[in-house]
Amino acid sequence: MDAYWPDQAVAVELDTRAPRQDDDELWTEYTRKREHLERLGITVVHLTPRKLREAMDQQATVVRTALMAAPDRHPAAYVVVLPR
Repeated sequence: MDAYWPDQAVAVELDTRAPRQDDDELWTEYTRKREHLERLGITVVHLTPRKLREAMDQQATVVRTALMAAPDRHPAAYVVVLPR
């Protein structure tokens, strides 16, 4: 997790090593991690450097939308985020 807004339960994952569809092991690990956070009630926004370079405004809109939708979701579990 690269950014987390605890009041809105929104996490941003900047994946510099984005798994490709044909890399099953990496894709499975990424999916497992994302699903675990989502079970806790956390919305995970996945970004890649390429998406940020090519469509920065669009990616900002995705994050902003996730933050604005927070009041419409059930409260997330209490989590503690530790630095890497």
